[in-house]
Amino acid sequence: MENMALRAAVVVALLLTWLVPGIRLSMLPQDRALAAATTELMCLSSRASVLPAAWPTSGPLARSSTAPTLADVAAPMQRAFDKQWQTDAIRVAFVVVAAAALVAAGRRVVVPLTLAIAAATLYLWAYEPHWDGYRLLLVTQSPALWWHAVSQWSWALQAERLLAPVTVWFALLGACWLLWRLRSSGPSRATPLARASNLRSFINKARA
Repeated sequence: MENMALRAAVVVALLLTWLVPGIRLSMLPQDRALAAATTELMCLSSRASVLPAAWPTSGPLARSSTAPTLADVAAPMQRAFDKQWQTDAIRVAFVVVAAAALVAAGRRVVVPLTLAIAAATLYLWAYEPHWDGYRLLLVTQSPALWWHAVSQWSWALQAERLLAPVTVWFALLGACWLLWRLRSSGPSRATPLARASNLRSFINKARA
């Protein structure tokens, strides 16, 4: 019963860890490219505002090219965002498979636990969770001031900086603990000395 409760907790922690990457898949690559292009155009507009006001509009010093459109800026980014979206989709699909295998597994949980460990390790490698939210608490030394600052974050940033760093390590350590318990509670194998003693006893009985 204890192992089942810990296994369910590992599944929940694993899904909470990958919550934000999974939700981000709802934003398609073209939408990501358009959002990045909008930010790029805003930066270009801010840079253009610092140019001299008396910039010539005709003659040899006039600008020869028109202002880039949103589609023009987003087009070169489309391929990169396509690749990133596909990579994130494969990772999230792997995590879903690992969580489903751990839920559906009976007593044979060695492979599902290994998949859960791999899924948690994948998050640590791919996203490198930061502890900025908790370091901020040490800096402010005031829970009220810390919560006032953290409450200004978006829910996605709160999940990444407050939730994921805890749940990913809980899932990883919990799966490792269950796997170690499973290995240690398995049938003990006879040592070579014990096998030799049993063989000698069998031979003596056969001779008698």
